[in-house]
Formats: sequence, C-alpha cells, structure tokens
Amino acid sequence: MRKMKYIWNICISAVGFHFLFLLPVSVYAEKMETIHLTPDQAIALALANNRSLLNSAGTVESRELSLLSSRSEFDLKIIPSTTAGITDNEETFGASVSLEKKFSFGPRAVLSPGIITSSGTYSGKLATAVSIPLLRGWGKSVNEDTVRYSQFSLRTAERNLYLNRVGVVLDTVSAFYGIVKQQELLRLFDAQVKKLSGHAQIARIKEKVGLATPIDIYRAEIRMKDVEDQREVARENLQDVKDRLRFILSLPLDRYLEISADIIPEKVRITPEQAMETAMKNRIELEQSEDEMQEAQRQSEIARHNILPQLDLLVEYDRFSDSEEIERSLNLGEDRWSFRIVSATDLARTSEKTNYRQSLINIRTSKLNQQTRQEEIRREIRRQMEFQQKAEERMKIRQEQIQQAQSKLALAKIKFDHSMADNFDVIEAETELRQARVNLLSVQTDYIVGTYRMRAVLGTLLER
Repeated sequence: MRKMKYIWNICISAVGFHFLFLLPVSVYAEKMETIHLTPDQAIALALANNRSLLNSAGTVESRELSLLSSRSEFDLKIIPSTTAGITDNEETFGASVSLEKKFSFGPRAVLSPGIITSSGTYSGKLATAVSIPLLRGWGKSVNEDTVRYSQFSLRTAERNLYLNRVGVVLDTVSAFYGIVKQQELLRLFDAQVKKLSGHAQIARIKEKVGLATPIDIYRAEIRMKDVEDQREVARENLQDVKDRLRFILSLPLDRYLEISADIIPEKVRITPEQAMETAMKNRIELEQSEDEMQEAQRQSEIARHNILPQLDLLVEYDRFSDSEEIERSLNLGEDRWSFRIVSATDLARTSEKTNYRQSLINIRTSKLNQQTRQEEIRREIRRQMEFQQKAEERMKIRQEQIQQAQSKLALAKIKFDHSMADNFDVIEAETELRQARVNLLSVQTDYIVGTYRMRAVLGTLLER
C-alpha cells in the first residue's frame, strides 16, 4: 500500500532558526512476510531451495544428457548428402542418402542409395557395406565403453547429489539450533540484567537508611554491565547465525524468521556393533568406492583388449546402372561384390601397453581407497558415538550444577533477607546458576545436532 509521510526540516545557523517547512515524501510501506520454521520445515525448505543442491542437480541432468548422447552411437542414422561441381567444363550433380547402423558387438552396416549426373549421363547406385572387426573392436563390452562410462558418471553424480543433500541438512540443523541457542541465551541474559538492576535498586534504597554500602551498588552495576555486554555479543551472534540460515535456505537477508524447536534431546540408543553394521550397509561412500573398483577393472579389460592389432573384414555389395535416361539409370541391372581384409596397426603398440599397465595401477589405487574409506567410516562412528556419550555425561553434570546453584541461591537469599549477608552471595549464586544453564543449553543443542550427525554417519539421515 502506498502511504505519504511528512518530514519536518529545520535549518539552524549560529544566529538561530531560519525557517521551518513540511516536505512530503512518498514511501512504500511493505511488510516483509515472516516465515515460521520448525526443524523439519527448515530442512524441507533447504532441500528445495539451496543453490548448491540446484547446481548438483544440474550436474546430474548434464550426465543424463551425456548418457543419452553416448547411446545415440547405436541409433540408426540417416545422412543425406549432395554434390555439385564443375571439372574440365563438365558439370556434375548428385544426391544420395546413407543409412548407417552400428551394432553393440562391433559390426557397422551402411546402405547408400544415390544418383549422379555428369555430361548428360545418369548413374544410379545402391551401395551396401558391412565392416566387421575381427580382433580389436569386437565385443559388446568394448563397443559400449562410452555408454558404460557415462552410466558410471551418472551414478557418481547422483551419489554426490545425495552427499550434498546430507551436508545441507547438517548445515541447516546446525544453523537452526544455533539460532535456538542464541535466542535462549538472550532470554537468560535479559532475565539476569533485570535481576541485577533490581539488586542495584535495592542497594540504593538500603544505602539511604544505612543498611548497605556503595560497594553493594557498584557490585550489582558492574556485574550488570558484564551481562549486558554478553547479551550484545549474543545478539550479534544471533544475527550472524540467522543470516547463515537465510543463505542456506536461499532467502533474502531481510526476511523475518521465527524459530521454534524443542531443546529436550532424544537419547540415541545403539551399540557400536549395530552402528558398524548399519553404516556398512547404508553408507553411500562404500557403494561409490565399490563402483569405482568395478569401473577400474572394466577400464583395465578395455585397455588389455586394445593391445590387440586392428584387423577388419569389409564386405561390399553394389548395384548400379548408367544411362542417358534417368528412368533406366534406376534399374540397377549390374552388381559388384567385394571382400577385403583391412589392417592398420602400430607393431609396437607402446601407448596401448602403457595404458594397460596404468590401468593395473588404478585398480590397486581403487582397492586402497576402498579400504581407506572403510577405516574412515569406522573412525567417524567411534568418534561420533564417543561425542554423544560424553554429551550425555556433560548434561547430567550440568543438571547437577543447576540444582547445586539453585540450593546455593536459596540459602544466599535467606541470609540476605535476614540481613546476615550482603548481596555478594546472592549475585554470585545467580551468576553461577545462569552460567550452569548456559552450559546446559550448549550441551543440549550440541547433542541434538550430534544426533543428526550420528544418523549421517550411519547413512540413515535421508532416504535415497
């Protein structure tokens, strides 16, 4: 909605006011829509809008097109052609069409009907040729090498997309609960500032009647300034982590976010043996390493096959006819057969032999990479399980600290209310209680994020 607003402008000099006037300014009052998010909603939005995932999806689509292109090698190709020229004052015109088909085992067939005219004579021709590889180039696995490599590249791109999705989910959860943590910290700091402000006010009142000293006031005010500083730091951190979440979700930086989540973590109950078994079944990295191993072995078989010399059988059959009349030239009354053995091969074949030896090295490297990935996954599982176990222990310790701080605070308040002590014990007890709650909050959010990381380590965070 378009609204009008007025700005009062006052010009002032050393003498005084010169004039006063109203300036109408046109503005657009637009209220940015607020997005309310739970953890599941944030994850769903990230999976739908994240830019890196869109790029990964584009890579998958590109690999699909590459696979389609490689498969087209075995399609029936229709290739029309024309010719026209002048040689020694003779004009030549011709037209033909070639039907080509390559078969997956290696043979290639060509059928080419055509007609050409030169010096008033028409020549019709129907040429048929079949090329059959006898050594190098024979076999389905050899001729479908490009197709199978494109399939491998597509599977790799799809797995990379899945891993990127897992990474985006973890980043989203980390940013989401970072916001939850900072919001709760702000609430705790606000409450502490109010309590310290109350202590300072009470100390001022008691000072007037001689029941307190200025040091009691300074003590409350100094501690209040410390908490206010911590609150500002938390506010800045909150803005940073909100911007991070907006970036992950591909939202404008000025979009308002409202976050709601339960910070009571659900305990993870799984034995190390169960975790190892689950990860070995579900981790996509192991599937990728196995696929890389098989691809290296397949490439090695291709390299070994390419050491064979080139030897092809070429069979040609032509029917043709020449006439001064175009109708008779199409009768094709004559024929011709041709059988040829064709070979053109480097006797040393150094490059082919070198490629084969390199392929054997690639197989060994793939085996080592597979073993390395298995060990990395085992280490990740152990480290994450230890982290979760220690986090549970830390939560128990922090809860006990909160209970102790509450008991200490209750005792300090009794002594303070009965003028048996100054506000030092109360302020210290409240500070310890707040710090214990901050520590518990940090451990709880770390544990919740850790449960998502645990599922990622097990390979069960997202369905495939």
